[in-house]
Amino acid sequence: MIATRGVVASSLIAAALGGPSLALAEDTFQAEAGLSYSRLKTDSSRQNTAGVEATYFFDKLPTVPKDYPLEQAQFVERIGSITANYSRSSLDISNFDSSRGWAYGATVLLARPDTPFFASAGFTSGNSGKLRSGFSESEIDSRSYLLSAGAYVDKTTAFSLGLLRNKARIEGTSFGTPFVSRDTFTSIQLLGQHLARLSGGDHVALAAGVSLDKNEPESAPTDKNHSVFLQATYYPMNTLGLKLGVLSNRGDDRRAEGESYVAGVKMFVTPMISLSVDYERFLAKLPSNNDSVVLLKGLVRF
Repeated sequence: MIATRGVVASSLIAAALGGPSLALAEDTFQAEAGLSYSRLKTDSSRQNTAGVEATYFFDKLPTVPKDYPLEQAQFVERIGSITANYSRSSLDISNFDSSRGWAYGATVLLARPDTPFFASAGFTSGNSGKLRSGFSESEIDSRSYLLSAGAYVDKTTAFSLGLLRNKARIEGTSFGTPFVSRDTFTSIQLLGQHLARLSGGDHVALAAGVSLDKNEPESAPTDKNHSVFLQATYYPMNTLGLKLGVLSNRGDDRRAEGESYVAGVKMFVTPMISLSVDYERFLAKLPSNNDSVVLLKGLVRF
């Protein structure tokens, strides 16, 4: 699972917000909001998605932490939050006409500095838009639910266990005959996170996990897969993160088998504004099943 950025622009952005003196005066923030754009490319299709998101933190967080990267403030301080998002997407497939899709969701994280335990719950609803070709038409409605609980075993080390369930309903017509099918996807995920300070003062954030996945199509046998992933983000300075990751998927579902590679950069051009770009490439075991995603995001803290 995310293209233009320049250090010179940071001075202009700071001026638009009232100048550097205002940024320095604001030593805490309690909300974050921004825009995102992604482009998915497969061997036969293109999908563009634009979205908005906003997060409210249940307590104030330091704008410029003294001893860890700006991006890691919520993880280190153990502050809960609520996040909401909305997006619209367009799909381009040869010989098909399609309407715009949409998705919205919300996630609540419960965490407190005085306890090592935390929990989260999330919900996402989406619609693919109508896809038409000749005498056929289809549309997919989906709902996703996420529950997770975990604990810190050290100041900057945490483990969590999560359950993800997605239910999809595919409805359409083929040569005038209506059809409906359903698909349920369930994933149990174990995740570990650790932020380490290196001897030179730099930091590295490590994330690793395993998941057991079960796909239950209504009119096909159940497929079971498993995946393992590892991701590292290196911070040469507290305002810059360089990310690399890999995920390997194996099992019954041949369409999901393969390796995913991710690379990304996130930079705080001011203590209150961040820009990021992520690139993910999926190399499938099946031929003609590869895809790639580019994700651009800009966030402002308040």
